[in-house]
This record gives sequence, C-alpha cells and structure tokens, in this order.
Amino acid sequence: MVDRFPTFKAGYIFSKYPHTIEENLKLKYNKINIEYPCRMDAMAINPAAVCYNNDLIFTPGEVVISLNIKIKVGIEITSEAGGLLEISDRTQRKVLIKHAYRIMTKILNVNPSLKIDVDSSKVIKHCGFGSSSSTITAVAVAINELYGCPIANKDLIKFLASNHGEEISDENEEELKMVQCIGGGATNGLTEEGIIIIAGKATTIAKLKYDAKVLIAIPNDFNPKSAEELMKLEEENLWKFKRTGDKYAEKIAYNLLHKALPGLCNGNIRELADIVFDYRFNMGSIENCSFVYEKTIEKANELRKLYENNCCEFLTLSSVGPAFMAIVKNEEQKEICKDTMQKVGMNVIETSICNSTYTVKNKEEKTIFWQDEEVAKKFTEKPVSQYIVKEIEEISNKRKIDKVIDIGCGGGRYSRYLNSHGYNVLAVDKYKEMAFSLEKENIEFVQANMDNIPTSSEIFDIILSIGVIHNATTKIEFINTIKEFNRILKKNGYVILSVFTNDIITEDLKYLGKGVYEVENRPPMVLLSKEEINQIVKENGFYIEKNVDEHITDVGIGKRNVYTIRLKK
Repeated sequence: MVDRFPTFKAGYIFSKYPHTIEENLKLKYNKINIEYPCRMDAMAINPAAVCYNNDLIFTPGEVVISLNIKIKVGIEITSEAGGLLEISDRTQRKVLIKHAYRIMTKILNVNPSLKIDVDSSKVIKHCGFGSSSSTITAVAVAINELYGCPIANKDLIKFLASNHGEEISDENEEELKMVQCIGGGATNGLTEEGIIIIAGKATTIAKLKYDAKVLIAIPNDFNPKSAEELMKLEEENLWKFKRTGDKYAEKIAYNLLHKALPGLCNGNIRELADIVFDYRFNMGSIENCSFVYEKTIEKANELRKLYENNCCEFLTLSSVGPAFMAIVKNEEQKEICKDTMQKVGMNVIETSICNSTYTVKNKEEKTIFWQDEEVAKKFTEKPVSQYIVKEIEEISNKRKIDKVIDIGCGGGRYSRYLNSHGYNVLAVDKYKEMAFSLEKENIEFVQANMDNIPTSSEIFDIILSIGVIHNATTKIEFINTIKEFNRILKKNGYVILSVFTNDIITEDLKYLGKGVYEVENRPPMVLLSKEEINQIVKENGFYIEKNVDEHITDVGIGKRNVYTIRLKK
C-alpha cells in the first residue's frame, strides 16, 4: 500500500504508457515555441471518485472551460543526445518542467539535451487555473511536437493525467507531491472546443465551441498555500467529497445525460450551467472546498445572485478555488458581474473562452550537417580508399558476387566505383542530399536509416559500411544496425566495416554517457572501444575474418581512430 498522497521524484511514472512508440525517433525541429491555454474546472461530476485510490488514476469526470490565458513555452535543442536539461532563469516552477521532460523522454525513448523557457507570468498558481497540469502538459506537447507528434492527443491526455504532481515548495526542484488529476488541464489544450465534459479516465464525451467573455474573480486577500499543505487539508476533507458524491452523483449523471448533453448538442449551455450552479452552490461543493480560502462560502453567498438574477450565463467556483468564474455574453452582464465582484473584495481578470488547442507559434526545422550542400559536394569528390577497394577485389576473387549494398553511401564514392566495375549495387543513405549525384549516374538509391533497410532478407553478397555506423545517436541504434546487416546479408556473405573508435578522444568531443559523444555543429556519434565493437558483431551473427586496417585521420575538427574489419556471416 502506497502513501495516500506520496512525495515522489520528478520523472517518476506511476502509470505506464500503454502503447508502443516507434523506435529511434528523430528530431524534426531545432526550436519550437507554443502557447498553451489554461482552464477553469467548473465541477467534478462524481466528487466521491476524487478520493484516493490504489492505481492513482482518478475518474470523477469534470466540466472544463478552456481560457485564452496562455502559458508560453520555448524549447531549443542543444544536442540530440546526452539528456542534459537547461531551464531559463526566468522560468518558474522548475520541478514541473523537469517532470514533463523526464516522463516524455522516457516514454519516447529519446535522450535529447534541451534548453527550455516557460513564461507563466499571467497564471496564478494554486488558484483554480489548473496551472500545474497546464504547465506540465505545455512542456510535454512541445517535446511531442519536436518529434513529429508520435503520441496522439487523446493518449497524451490520459498519460499526463495519470502521472501528475505539484511542487512541494518553490525551493524543492527535485520532488513533487502526488495530487489527484482528472485530466482537465491536459484535455482543454488538446481539444478544439472551449466547453468540454470529461468522464471516466480523462475521456471527452461532449464538447462545444462557445464564444463568450469570461470574468475570473480572485479574493484580494488570498494567500496561496503550498501543495503539501493543500494536500494535507484536502485529505482531511475527503470525506466531505465522498459524502456529496454518494448523495448526488446519480442525480448529476441523470441531469447531464438527459439535459446538459442534449443542450450542448443544440448549441446552448443553459442546462449545463444549471447543473453546475446547483452542484456548486446547493449541494455543498463550495463548503467542501472552503479549506483553501476561509472566506469562500462568504464570497459565494455574495456572488450567487449574479446567476440567479440572470446577470451571467454561467457561474462556478473553479476546482477547489478560490477563483470564481462567470461567463457573460454582453457588455451589460460583464459590467454588472465585474462591479459586484469588485465590491465584495475580489480582483477581476477579463478573458474569453479558448476554442482551439495549443498553438505552435514558431518552429525551426532541424538542419543536419549531412544535409548541407557544401558537405555533400565535398564527400562526392572524395576518392575511394585503396585498402577498401583491395578488400572488395579479394572477396570477388573468392566467390561470385551478385549484389552489393553500400550503406551510408554519402557522396557515393564506393557506389560509383562498384557500378563502374560491373557490380549490381544499391546505395543507401539516411540523407538524400548527400547522394544527389547518383541519380544522374543511374545508380539505384534508397533513402533509409541504417538500422532499417527496406529490402528483403538475405539478398546481398557484400555489405559496405565505410565511416558510417558510428553516426548512430545511441548504442542501441549501433547494435540494431549490426543486427540489420545480419538480416539482409546472404549466408557466408561479407561485411566490410570501417568505424571510428574511442581510442582517440580530442577536445571537440564531449562525452554524454552510454558511448555517446557530442560533436560541435554536427550530430552526436557513438564511439566504442574495439573490444566492444568486436563483441557486438560476434553476438549478432558474425565472426571477424580479417583485421583490415587501423589508422588515425584528421576530420577537420579533431582526430579519429579508424578501425576497419572484414566480417563473415
């Protein structure tokens, strides 16, 4: 049995992501900026389900109003690997940013180094805006965007809702307090419409685009409590939530099904507003939530007449308060509500309903070193190495060669040589820009990653991999590439493998862990020892028939040890 509301380290995953993510995801962008809307939680549909449960997935359902009050997130890639996180000085609530970064990189199985900047200055925390969940979700969706959105919105909502937390204090940047999350903060920014009804496990069952102004009233004398203090108070008051749910849940559910949902289908919110008002002001909900702010009931008694006198379209307390929200349709309603709120000692924020998802304000496509025109030209003009040519000839003298594949063909120097000597050659490279000259020479080219070649199994006599495999971004990709070589190579076929090792590490290389090195102005690379490389090829179906060559070369920014071996399957 876990603690009721445990403290946990940022990045801990309570509820695992249930779907399979594509392996070896690649970054699509260098930079991205998004704006993510906050929300008001108008009511819990079954407050009894707010109470603690063993799986930490909360299913009370809720009515959510999305707001045009935005959290702004900017992310810049500092490296494709390394797992280093830099958070800007102005960013508040750093532990939430760390949590979002860690859980997203875990389920995506990626390890980028990022610089993250978050502007949440317009959002008051612990006040009913869903600021914690919106902050976590804003960072999460920005990371999802960086990789081309491999996680669908509906799946991301459920994952984030079941792995929520709030900071314990401003000083604690490593730990969070587990807090119930119904899913509103994730749902509103990942759903087009502005009025949303959630049921069950963070599942949207109804939504409506509704254009209206929103007034949010916050008591002038409100002093936010810490998450730890709030959770202690909430735990002491959970019996009240259960009592209300047990007494009214069936009535609320019936009215939602037969009144509110038909109303939303017909484009109006009056029936929903009646249900929300009745729950908040007549069924004890506001009393249940008054532990957040001691004058909540007093303020509610002053404000309820606004709805009863038709001075607003909708009136509610948000979440457990202390913010009250009124939806108004015209200037007369707005002025009456604003004046009343101010007279009872409340500061009023004016905004409107947000009828769109988060918005991408700017994204900069990732420019890869290998896509540069000058780099491609340089590698196209590069001559073949004679010791590689000698190995090709030696194998040809041993057996009849039908098909050869040049994996990581680059500028095509070896593909060109093989073609000119009558071999049936397939050139493969991750970057088509590098192989721009091959089409003119009628050499067959396929754009593919080296660990996923789109060909049948066991069809090649020789695999050439010259100065390529160390360009893997993870050791797993390195190993999977050797496995792919084994798949596509005929029995008794050969691999001529030339790879950089970690025998020479110059100042241009920065170690990021797990064999990965950061290279300035270039993608990261995996540099392993000769012993590790030999072990990997042996474990994946090859034996080393010949140590061909080993020498040191200068690549312009530093020196590399080049290790060349001939493998046989």
